[in-house]
Amino acid sequence: IGRMASLLAAPLLMAALSLGRQVEPETSLGENTFDRSMKLPEKIILGYANWCECDNKIVKAVEDGVNVVVWFNTNLKQDDDGNAFVESCTNLTCVAKTAKTLEERGLSTVHLMSIGGWNSPHPDTAFTGQEWFQAWKKWNTETAASETHGFHGFDGFDWDIEGNDDQHSNWNMLPTKTLNVMGEMSMEAKKHGYIVAMAPAQSYLDASAHEASYKLNNNPSVPDWHQDFPYHGRNNYAYLLAEYGTENFDLVTLQLYEGWSRANYEITKQKVTPSEYVRSLVKRMDEGWQVTFPDLGEKKVSVPASKLIVGLANGWAKDSNGKFLFIQPSELAAASRSESSAQQLQHRGYGFWNIGDEGTAEVHLASGLNAFMNTRNQ
Repeated sequence: IGRMASLLAAPLLMAALSLGRQVEPETSLGENTFDRSMKLPEKIILGYANWCECDNKIVKAVEDGVNVVVWFNTNLKQDDDGNAFVESCTNLTCVAKTAKTLEERGLSTVHLMSIGGWNSPHPDTAFTGQEWFQAWKKWNTETAASETHGFHGFDGFDWDIEGNDDQHSNWNMLPTKTLNVMGEMSMEAKKHGYIVAMAPAQSYLDASAHEASYKLNNNPSVPDWHQDFPYHGRNNYAYLLAEYGTENFDLVTLQLYEGWSRANYEITKQKVTPSEYVRSLVKRMDEGWQVTFPDLGEKKVSVPASKLIVGLANGWAKDSNGKFLFIQPSELAAASRSESSAQQLQHRGYGFWNIGDEGTAEVHLASGLNAFMNTRNQ
């Protein structure tokens, strides 16, 4: 999750699995297919691993409250022979060992793998969404899974397709051809019982904006707010919900910590309290909003509160001169303890970028959120 223009991706340690295109996609849900979305907890604290991270901080974060881990990252690319391959920078043996450790400690955890990230390539559209799912499934069951450690592979994937520092990069467009590959792959994954999540920057799925664009290098849509920052989207991910339906996406982690986000404007400039902003955001996204697409016309999109994860930044954001919104867990806890909280629309939970930065600037989001979410025993 790039989280910032000018964030440089860690050098990728390529672990690629080449797969031929000539794979017949499966077309129906098998009778014995397990719906992995049933593993998702009622209340969620979702933690993103840092780029290529697999270390003891993952275990600590889960002990402190995280119950959904999104490992980071993979890319869907084409190799030199023209075959689809899943590129990963994460040590998959380490992932399997970590999953086993968590299981042995009685810490039930959902494991997802991200696709994309800031400055990362977008899925190669030489392949259909169905073909990409077959490639990903093969990688997941034959390469990521480890019989030795009892790890059956990831429970699903998380879309994190974003922009690029280079204003002239092709990755600063998210055209319908790419979005359709994402949507088709998501539908195929759901048919086969996998969890499908997405993590749009707030501008990529903005309930306060009604315009959609396929560019990812726009200025902020708030007129008097950092118009010198050309790294925002315009409801790009709304296309996926409009065309493929919310039923094909289990979780939506909305990045309130996007550079100069709308949430940042409302909370720091308009002085809306974080708890009140989250309450109104959840209601607005649940009710839905009209979006005008270049080629679809006007469509209503929504994110049910039961699928919404409010995305936060931990301590790394405190040293950003206000560019990235930082919210203390205590500022959100107050809302959950208020007398009217039981009557309020409750979102599914919180997520944060990233586990590797837990403890930076003395910020521990996993335990801070768990203090009022109660996802783990304290």
